[in-house]
Amino acid sequence: MKKILFLLVIAALISCESKVVETPAKAGEIALGPNTGSKFYLTSDDNVDVVKKLLQSWNNMDPDGMFEVLEDTITWFVASEKKPIVADKNFIIDYMSAYDSISQVVQGYIPHQYEGQTANVVSVASRETKFKKDGTVEDDRLFERFFIRNGKIFRVMAWSAKWNTN
Repeated sequence: MKKILFLLVIAALISCESKVVETPAKAGEIALGPNTGSKFYLTSDDNVDVVKKLLQSWNNMDPDGMFEVLEDTITWFVASEKKPIVADKNFIIDYMSAYDSISQVVQGYIPHQYEGQTANVVSVASRETKFKKDGTVEDDRLFERFFIRNGKIFRVMAWSAKWNTN
């Protein structure tokens, strides 16, 4: 009887499955706004792929490619403007018509969310050089946040920094 009981206990232990439950590591802190005190955590690299597709199309001046990963209308907080721009495909086509070429070189991508946020965000630091048709050159250091839901970007927030010439 002891052998049967021992075998049943061993069989029960062997048949147990252990589940690994992944919980995202949280760090940092939101300092301002309604989510003050919330922590950040990393999200899927799928979000990085969405932003890479957008920026590749941006560099190629390809609005059709851009709108494969943009919603039909986006809210674009341009670094040089005080108010956001509501941009659709026609706006982007018109905007790009002033340029011969665009080169945005990214230093890194960070996919994240904060506690309670439903959209995914990819933060990007980059250098953007735009060559206008009139011969002038726009050269910016940018920090941008791309907001993504259902695999499409719906908001872009950009900040620029002056170049240190010292």
